[in-house]
Amino acid sequence: NILDFMMFIVSHYSNDVGNPLEKSEALDIIGGVPADIVDFPWQMRILDSGNHLCGGSILSVWWILTAAHCFKNKNKSTLEVVHGKGNLDTENLTKIKVDKLITHYYFVSWFYINDIALLLLKSPPNLGVKKVPICLSEVTDTERWRNCWETGWGTTIPKRSMETVLWKVNIQLIEWETCFPTMPLLTTSTLCAGDLQGGKDTCQGDGGGPLVCQKKTNTSKWYQLGIVSWGVGCGRKKLPGVYTKVSSYLSWIEKETKLSKRGMPRMSETEGLFLPSLTSRYLPQLLSFPLLLQ
Repeated sequence: NILDFMMFIVSHYSNDVGNPLEKSEALDIIGGVPADIVDFPWQMRILDSGNHLCGGSILSVWWILTAAHCFKNKNKSTLEVVHGKGNLDTENLTKIKVDKLITHYYFVSWFYINDIALLLLKSPPNLGVKKVPICLSEVTDTERWRNCWETGWGTTIPKRSMETVLWKVNIQLIEWETCFPTMPLLTTSTLCAGDLQGGKDTCQGDGGGPLVCQKKTNTSKWYQLGIVSWGVGCGRKKLPGVYTKVSSYLSWIEKETKLSKRGMPRMSETEGLFLPSLTSRYLPQLLSFPLLLQ
Protein backbone atom coordinates (compact mmCIF):
# COMPACT_ATOMS: atom_id res chain seq x y z
CA ASN A 1 0.00 0.00 0.00
CA ILE A 2 1.52 3.31 -1.10
CA LEU A 3 1.99 5.58 1.88
CA ASP A 4 -0.25 8.60 1.95
CA PHE A 5 2.41 10.94 3.16
CA MET A 6 4.53 13.96 2.42
CA MET A 7 7.97 12.63 1.61
CA PHE A 8 10.82 14.96 2.25
CA ILE A 9 14.45 14.66 1.18
CA VAL A 10 16.25 17.25 3.28
CA SER A 11 19.73 18.35 4.12
CA HIS A 12 21.51 20.56 6.60
CA TYR A 13 20.78 23.53 4.30
CA SER A 14 17.08 22.76 4.03
CA ASN A 15 16.12 26.42 4.17
CA ASP A 16 17.49 26.58 0.65
CA VAL A 17 15.92 23.41 -0.71
CA GLY A 18 14.48 24.15 -4.14
CA ASN A 19 15.72 27.73 -4.02
CA PRO A 20 18.19 29.03 -6.61
CA LEU A 21 20.69 31.64 -5.53
CA GLU A 22 18.91 34.07 -7.80
CA LYS A 23 15.45 33.80 -9.27
CA SER A 24 15.58 32.32 -12.78
CA GLU A 25 14.61 34.64 -15.59
CA ALA A 26 11.58 33.31 -17.45
CA LEU A 27 12.86 33.28 -21.04
CA ASP A 28 10.60 32.40 -23.89
CA ILE A 29 19.78 21.59 -25.50
CA ILE A 30 17.34 21.95 -28.51
CA GLY A 31 16.00 25.44 -28.54
CA GLY A 32 17.82 26.26 -25.30
CA VAL A 33 20.31 28.81 -24.04
CA PRO A 34 23.39 28.63 -21.78
CA ALA A 35 22.50 28.29 -18.09
CA ASP A 36 24.07 29.60 -14.90
CA ILE A 37 24.52 26.93 -12.22
CA VAL A 38 23.33 29.37 -9.53
CA ASP A 39 19.88 29.22 -11.12
CA PHE A 40 19.87 25.40 -11.00
CA PRO A 41 22.06 24.60 -7.96
CA TRP A 42 20.70 21.04 -7.60
CA GLN A 43 22.12 20.04 -11.00
CA MET A 44 24.83 17.37 -10.94
CA ARG A 45 26.90 15.85 -13.70
CA ILE A 46 27.58 12.10 -13.65
CA LEU A 47 30.87 10.88 -15.12
CA ASP A 48 32.03 7.44 -16.17
CA SER A 49 35.83 7.08 -16.22
CA GLY A 50 36.05 10.87 -16.33
CA ASN A 51 33.71 11.30 -19.30
CA HIS A 52 30.22 12.78 -19.29
CA LEU A 53 27.56 10.12 -18.85
CA CYS A 54 24.30 11.67 -17.64
CA GLY A 55 22.74 14.37 -15.54
CA GLY A 56 21.34 14.08 -12.03
CA SER A 57 19.95 16.13 -9.16
CA ILE A 58 20.80 16.56 -5.49
CA LEU A 59 18.20 15.03 -3.16
CA SER A 60 20.18 15.34 0.06
CA VAL A 61 23.74 15.44 1.33
CA TRP A 62 24.24 11.81 0.27
CA TRP A 63 21.82 11.07 -2.55
CA ILE A 64 21.65 11.87 -6.28
CA LEU A 65 18.51 11.17 -8.34
CA THR A 66 18.96 10.13 -11.97
CA ALA A 67 17.81 7.66 -14.66
CA ALA A 68 18.41 3.90 -14.72
CA HIS A 69 19.11 3.76 -18.46
CA CYS A 70 22.37 5.63 -17.91
CA PHE A 71 24.00 2.65 -16.21
CA LYS A 72 23.66 -0.25 -18.61
CA ASN A 73 26.91 -2.24 -18.37
CA LYS A 74 28.36 0.35 -15.98
CA ASN A 75 30.27 -0.28 -12.77
CA LYS A 76 29.96 1.98 -9.75
CA SER A 77 33.76 1.95 -9.36
CA THR A 78 34.15 4.13 -12.46
CA LEU A 79 31.33 6.55 -11.58
CA GLU A 80 31.82 10.05 -10.17
CA VAL A 81 29.65 13.13 -9.81
CA VAL A 82 30.63 16.77 -10.17
CA HIS A 83 28.80 20.02 -9.54
CA GLY A 84 29.09 23.06 -11.74
CA LYS A 85 28.46 24.12 -15.29
CA GLY A 86 32.10 24.24 -16.25
CA ASN A 87 34.25 22.52 -18.82
CA LEU A 88 35.61 19.19 -17.56
CA ASP A 89 38.82 19.72 -19.52
CA THR A 90 39.67 23.23 -18.35
CA GLU A 91 38.24 23.60 -14.84
CA ASN A 92 39.34 21.97 -11.60
CA LEU A 93 35.98 20.53 -10.52
CA THR A 94 35.65 18.47 -7.35
CA LYS A 95 34.72 14.88 -8.20
CA ILE A 96 32.90 12.64 -5.71
CA LYS A 97 33.00 8.86 -5.95
CA VAL A 98 29.83 6.75 -5.94
CA ASP A 99 29.47 4.26 -3.09
CA LYS A 100 26.28 2.57 -4.26
CA LEU A 101 24.30 2.47 -7.50
CA ILE A 102 20.61 1.60 -7.15
CA THR A 103 18.50 1.12 -10.27
CA HIS A 104 14.81 0.33 -10.00
CA TYR A 105 14.36 -3.42 -9.62
CA TYR A 106 11.65 -3.44 -12.32
CA PHE A 107 13.54 -1.31 -14.84
CA VAL A 108 12.89 -2.58 -18.38
CA SER A 109 15.70 -1.33 -20.61
CA TRP A 110 13.97 -2.12 -23.90
CA PHE A 111 11.07 0.22 -23.15
CA TYR A 112 12.63 2.47 -20.47
CA ILE A 113 9.95 1.44 -17.97
CA ASN A 114 10.71 2.45 -14.35
CA ASP A 115 13.65 4.50 -15.61
CA ILE A 116 14.89 5.80 -12.27
CA ALA A 117 18.05 5.35 -10.21
CA LEU A 118 19.73 6.60 -7.05
CA LEU A 119 23.40 7.18 -6.37
CA LEU A 120 24.71 7.02 -2.80
CA LEU A 121 27.87 9.11 -2.59
CA LYS A 122 31.04 8.09 -0.76
CA SER A 123 31.29 11.58 0.71
CA PRO A 124 28.67 14.35 0.86
CA PRO A 125 29.08 17.52 -1.19
CA ASN A 126 29.50 20.69 0.84
CA LEU A 127 26.02 22.08 0.39
CA GLY A 128 25.51 25.80 0.41
CA VAL A 129 24.23 28.58 -1.80
CA LYS A 130 25.76 26.95 -4.88
CA LYS A 131 24.71 23.37 -4.08
CA VAL A 132 21.06 23.03 -3.06
CA PRO A 133 18.78 19.95 -2.95
CA ILE A 134 15.66 19.97 -5.10
CA CYS A 135 12.13 19.57 -3.70
CA LEU A 136 9.86 16.68 -4.63
CA SER A 137 6.07 16.74 -4.86
CA GLU A 138 3.09 14.41 -5.00
CA VAL A 139 1.13 16.87 -7.16
CA THR A 140 0.55 15.44 -10.65
CA ASP A 141 -2.00 17.87 -12.11
CA THR A 142 -0.20 19.72 -14.91
CA GLU A 143 -2.43 22.75 -14.40
CA ARG A 144 -0.82 23.32 -10.98
CA TRP A 145 2.61 24.04 -12.45
CA ARG A 146 4.34 26.85 -14.33
CA ASN A 147 7.77 27.92 -15.60
CA CYS A 148 9.21 24.45 -16.31
CA TRP A 149 12.85 23.98 -17.27
CA GLU A 150 15.14 21.15 -18.25
CA THR A 151 18.90 21.44 -17.94
CA GLY A 152 21.79 19.39 -19.22
CA TRP A 153 25.03 19.06 -21.13
CA GLY A 154 23.56 17.12 -24.05
CA THR A 155 23.98 18.12 -27.66
CA THR A 156 22.10 21.26 -28.71
CA ILE A 157 21.94 20.03 -32.30
CA PRO A 158 20.99 16.41 -33.03
CA LYS A 159 23.95 14.12 -33.82
CA ARG A 160 26.48 16.78 -32.84
CA SER A 161 29.06 16.55 -30.05
CA MET A 162 28.28 17.11 -26.37
CA GLU A 163 28.18 20.60 -24.91
CA THR A 164 30.94 21.66 -22.53
CA VAL A 165 28.74 24.00 -20.47
CA LEU A 166 25.30 23.66 -18.92
CA TRP A 167 22.29 24.53 -21.07
CA LYS A 168 18.63 25.11 -20.21
CA VAL A 169 15.39 25.00 -22.15
CA ASN A 170 11.98 26.32 -21.13
CA ILE A 171 9.36 23.68 -21.94
CA GLN A 172 5.68 23.01 -21.37
CA LEU A 173 4.08 20.12 -19.52
CA ILE A 174 1.81 18.22 -21.90
CA GLU A 175 -1.19 16.15 -20.85
CA TRP A 176 -0.51 12.41 -20.94
CA GLU A 177 -3.66 11.86 -23.00
CA THR A 178 -2.32 14.26 -25.64
CA CYS A 179 0.96 12.39 -25.98
CA PHE A 180 -0.28 8.82 -25.94
CA PRO A 181 -1.85 8.65 -29.45
CA THR A 182 1.50 9.43 -31.11
CA MET A 183 3.70 7.76 -28.47
CA PRO A 184 1.92 4.51 -27.49
CA LEU A 185 4.86 3.20 -25.44
CA LEU A 186 4.05 5.69 -22.69
CA THR A 187 3.19 4.32 -19.26
CA THR A 188 1.25 6.07 -16.52
CA SER A 189 4.54 6.52 -14.64
CA THR A 190 5.84 8.87 -17.31
CA LEU A 191 5.04 12.42 -18.31
CA CYS A 192 5.51 14.44 -21.50
CA ALA A 193 7.09 17.85 -21.82
CA GLY A 194 8.43 19.97 -24.63
CA ASP A 195 6.80 21.85 -27.48
CA LEU A 196 4.23 20.16 -29.73
CA GLN A 197 5.33 22.48 -32.53
CA GLY A 198 8.87 21.15 -32.18
CA GLY A 199 12.16 22.94 -31.60
CA LYS A 200 12.37 22.64 -27.80
CA ASP A 201 13.51 19.38 -26.27
CA THR A 202 16.22 17.41 -24.54
CA CYS A 203 18.66 15.41 -26.63
CA GLN A 204 21.55 12.94 -26.45
CA GLY A 205 23.52 13.34 -23.22
CA ASP A 206 20.73 14.99 -21.23
CA GLY A 207 19.45 11.67 -19.82
CA GLY A 208 18.98 11.52 -16.05
CA GLY A 209 18.71 15.28 -15.73
CA PRO A 210 15.91 17.01 -13.83
CA LEU A 211 12.74 18.58 -15.19
CA VAL A 212 11.87 21.27 -12.66
CA CYS A 213 8.86 23.55 -12.30
CA GLN A 214 7.36 26.09 -9.94
CA LYS A 215 3.89 25.90 -8.46
CA LYS A 216 1.49 28.57 -9.57
CA THR A 217 0.78 29.17 -5.88
CA ASN A 218 4.44 29.24 -4.79
CA THR A 219 6.95 30.81 -7.15
CA SER A 220 9.83 30.81 -4.66
CA LYS A 221 10.40 27.04 -4.66
CA TRP A 222 11.42 24.65 -7.41
CA TYR A 223 10.23 21.05 -7.61
CA GLN A 224 11.50 18.16 -9.68
CA LEU A 225 8.62 16.59 -11.58
CA GLY A 226 10.53 14.48 -14.07
CA ILE A 227 13.78 12.74 -15.00
CA VAL A 228 14.92 12.87 -18.63
CA SER A 229 14.23 9.39 -20.01
CA TRP A 230 13.66 9.02 -23.76
CA GLY A 231 12.25 10.54 -26.91
CA VAL A 232 11.76 10.03 -30.63
CA GLY A 233 14.51 12.14 -32.12
CA CYS A 234 15.11 15.59 -30.66
CA GLY A 235 12.70 18.50 -30.87
CA ARG A 236 10.38 16.91 -33.42
CA LYS A 237 6.87 18.22 -34.03
CA LYS A 238 4.18 16.40 -32.00
CA LEU A 239 6.86 14.20 -30.39
CA PRO A 240 7.78 15.79 -27.04
CA GLY A 241 10.32 14.37 -24.62
CA VAL A 242 9.36 11.59 -22.22
CA TYR A 243 10.25 11.86 -18.54
CA THR A 244 10.06 9.49 -15.60
CA LYS A 245 7.30 10.88 -13.36
CA VAL A 246 9.01 11.36 -9.99
CA SER A 247 5.75 11.47 -8.03
CA SER A 248 5.13 7.83 -8.99
CA TYR A 249 8.30 6.76 -7.20
CA LEU A 250 8.28 8.63 -3.89
CA SER A 251 7.68 5.47 -1.87
CA TRP A 252 10.45 3.68 -3.80
CA ILE A 253 12.87 6.52 -3.06
CA GLU A 254 11.96 6.39 0.63
CA LYS A 255 12.37 2.62 0.78
CA GLU A 256 15.75 2.53 -0.95
CA THR A 257 17.26 5.37 1.05
CA LYS A 258 16.05 3.80 4.30
CA LEU A 259 17.72 0.50 3.42
CA SER A 260 21.09 2.22 3.28
CA LYS A 261 23.26 1.89 6.36
CA ARG A 262 24.82 5.28 5.70
CA GLY A 263 23.13 8.48 4.75
CA MET A 264 19.67 7.08 5.43
CA PRO A 265 17.05 9.83 5.83
CA ARG A 266 15.41 9.47 9.23
CA MET A 267 11.72 10.13 8.65
CA SER A 268 11.01 11.88 11.93
CA GLU A 269 8.02 14.18 11.72
CA THR A 270 8.23 17.47 13.56
CA GLU A 271 5.47 20.02 12.95
CA GLY A 272 4.80 18.54 9.54
CA LEU A 273 8.47 18.43 8.62
CA PHE A 274 10.95 15.60 8.42
CA LEU A 275 14.45 15.79 9.84
CA PRO A 276 17.33 13.83 8.33
CA SER A 277 19.53 11.35 10.13
CA LEU A 278 22.92 13.04 9.93
CA THR A 279 26.17 12.71 11.78
CA SER A 280 27.13 15.23 14.44
CA ARG A 281 29.23 16.95 11.79
CA TYR A 282 26.02 18.49 10.43
CA LEU A 283 23.98 18.99 13.58
CA PRO A 284 25.01 22.64 14.12
CA GLN A 285 23.39 23.52 10.80
CA LEU A 286 20.07 21.79 11.54
CA LEU A 287 18.00 24.89 12.15
CA SER A 288 14.72 24.62 10.28
CA PHE A 289 13.29 22.57 7.45
CA PRO A 290 10.63 24.30 5.33
CA LEU A 291 10.82 21.67 2.57
CA LEU A 292 7.40 21.47 0.99
CA LEU A 293 5.98 18.40 -0.70
CA GLN A 294 2.29 18.72 -1.23
